[in-house]
Amino acid sequence: MSNFDEIKKANPDKTIYDINSDEFADFGLVYKQYDLSKVTSYMDSQVKIPSDHNDYIPDDENLENDATIKQIAADVYAGMPISAGPCMGQSTSFSAIEFHQGSEVNITFTDVVMVLGKRQDIHDYEYNAEEHAKLFFVPRGTVFEMYSDTLHYSPCKVDDSGFKAIVMVLQGTNQPLPDGFKATNKMIVKQNKFQMAHAVRKDKIAQGILPGVKGALIDIKPIQK
Repeated sequence: MSNFDEIKKANPDKTIYDINSDEFADFGLVYKQYDLSKVTSYMDSQVKIPSDHNDYIPDDENLENDATIKQIAADVYAGMPISAGPCMGQSTSFSAIEFHQGSEVNITFTDVVMVLGKRQDIHDYEYNAEEHAKLFFVPRGTVFEMYSDTLHYSPCKVDDSGFKAIVMVLQGTNQPLPDGFKATNKMIVKQNKFQMAHAVRKDKIAQGILPGVKGALIDIKPIQK
């Protein structure tokens, strides 16, 4: 049985689509033309998955100087400066949403489940993930773009080993806001990062992030290996 079939079996209450299905068309694009062998070797040997939390490094020079990453950046961002860095951890739930101005590209080095929504379904700083979000199985070795109006958060792990991916965004995204920054948009939490949290994320709410993600928490039960 494939991991896709197993994760669906482990979560019979959820509809999980394959990212290569037509259902993903509203959220982004999958790219199949890139040779990931060198960057995969680096991610497998140099990037470790933490056992009890998530890590995200916005800029990794080894990745940003990789020829394949440079080609993906050229094809997707058309000469705009970008940041590329690893994201890895143990997430199982869609406990927050975020979006950016400009697409985000992810490259997976484990199987993951992405929970995705659309910005148009945010109303008065509220988004009902239980009602609107869709779930996608993404196999290891997938390069995919998420459009700027696609709501997303950390990948969810498919098995207990955790998840590992590369995140590519426009340079400056996810960096601290400059001193004295003022805006009326209540979702802004970092540079080019618009975010809201589910009520279970008391840590984020304590930081001032809006508890705007509504509905039952979407939680993925990993495969037991």
